[in-house]
Amino acid sequence: MSATVPVPASPVQRLLAGGIDILLVVGISGFLPISLVGRLTCAGLVLLVFIVVQSLTGVGPGGAVMGMRLHRVARGGNSPGVAALGRAGLIAVAAVASLGVVPVVMVVRADATGLRRTWYDRISGTMLVSRRSHTMYTLVLDGRSVLVDAPVLLGRAPERSPGREGVRLVSVPSDDTTVSKTHALLEPTAEGISVTDLGSTNGTYLVDSQGSHELAPGLAETVPRGGAIYFGEAECRVR
Repeated sequence: MSATVPVPASPVQRLLAGGIDILLVVGISGFLPISLVGRLTCAGLVLLVFIVVQSLTGVGPGGAVMGMRLHRVARGGNSPGVAALGRAGLIAVAAVASLGVVPVVMVVRADATGLRRTWYDRISGTMLVSRRSHTMYTLVLDGRSVLVDAPVLLGRAPERSPGREGVRLVSVPSDDTTVSKTHALLEPTAEGISVTDLGSTNGTYLVDSQGSHELAPGLAETVPRGGAIYFGEAECRVR
């Protein structure tokens, strides 16, 4: 099965896009032959224009260069609208209060679920999505096919932990006791499905041409199309 889906913007994309926006603001306002107050006013107006454009289109100058778009989660791929204004306000408050440190830290430490949403993304209901795409996969598990086109939590009765609110839940047959309640995190990538064991009781095993090996909890490894994964004793194939 072949198709493409958007992926969350990476921390590098976010930081570079922010740097581009800052350089543009400084470049436009910093070299005008006007007073300091005039330059600060000009900088504020330029930033406001960037934010309004992003609210209407989902894309600011830095985002356009780095290939990413701001989405409003509740409205799917539509433009963020007023949510972009609220998000920008939260970032501005955090930046002023911490001299720019907090927004950078939040981007670097964005949740590792594959959604990479910071706290100001979650509060404003937004998500930065890369306009790059990757292939989706089908997971064949116990005779049924599961589409993996976004991060998935798999287990007997999987539950979302804080920061993973948007991750899809996939349950395996409840009578297979070798599968933990929330066993693993699966994420589609260009190379295959990235699998992270979430501290399961019976482990997660990958099978390749070299044989099988157990995943270290918390460390992701990629399974290419055609590969096999064992969640405890439950076998699944990547198609």
